[in-house]
Amino acid sequence: MTTAMEPAAEIRFEGYSPGTEIWGSTQANFLVQFAGRHAREVAVLLNDPAAKLLASDSGRDDTQEFREEAARAVGQAVLEDVVARGAVIESIVMASAAYFEAHPAVLAKVEAALKA
Repeated sequence: MTTAMEPAAEIRFEGYSPGTEIWGSTQANFLVQFAGRHAREVAVLLNDPAAKLLASDSGRDDTQEFREEAARAVGQAVLEDVVARGAVIESIVMASAAYFEAHPAVLAKVEAALKA
């Protein structure tokens, strides 16, 4: 899925990274491209406690398939938020319960995507 946003940003999901369970997370990879600038690769890591929270909140089983779907939804929501705010795009984003507490609008968007 590719999302185009103002100011002329494109967010593209690039896939998952295997073996990230060793770090206690599921990693989704994205490419963020602004017109006329270099693209930025971003790894979004959804940590295990946050994945369990999302599974519980969405009434879904906490499976590897769910965690991948959730990591992708989290990455999309986080990056759309960062781009919209004009904030710095970090190379690695750790999505945790604390992150969602600090960004409730991102959490609401992720929960809606996972319930759809």
